[in-house]
Amino acid sequence: MRSRVLASSICLVLLTMACDKSGPTAPVDPVSSRISTLLTGTIAVHVHWDGQGVAGKRVEILGTGRVKTTDENGNAHFRVPAGSYTVRVYEINRGGPAMFYIDTKVTVTAHQRTTVDVVDCLPCV
Repeated sequence: MRSRVLASSICLVLLTMACDKSGPTAPVDPVSSRISTLLTGTIAVHVHWDGQGVAGKRVEILGTGRVKTTDENGNAHFRVPAGSYTVRVYEINRGGPAMFYIDTKVTVTAHQRTTVDVVDCLPCV
C-alpha cells in the first residue's frame, strides 16, 4: 500500500512539473537569432546648436520603450529592427519658446545608419 501511495505521489509531481508553464523555455534557435540580428539598422540622433552637440536631451523611439539621453557630443544611438519609426526629441528650442518635443519619422534599413539631425537654439531659452 505504501509503495502505491509513493508511486502515485511521484507520478502526480512529475505530471505537475510537465504541465507547469513557468518551467524552462525552449532553447534559442541560433538561425532565427542570427537572422534577427542581421535585419537591424541604427538610428543615430544628433542634437546640436551652432556647430556644438547639445548634451542631456531626452530621445525616444516611440512605440518601442527605448529612451536615451544625448551624450556630451549631442549623440544618441539606437540599434533597431528594420522598419519605420518616429523619433521624438524633447525640450527643443527652434528660434522661439521651447517646444515640448519634435517628432521625426524615419525608415530604417538593415545594415544601414539612419541619421536624425535636430537643431536646438540654446540662446532662445
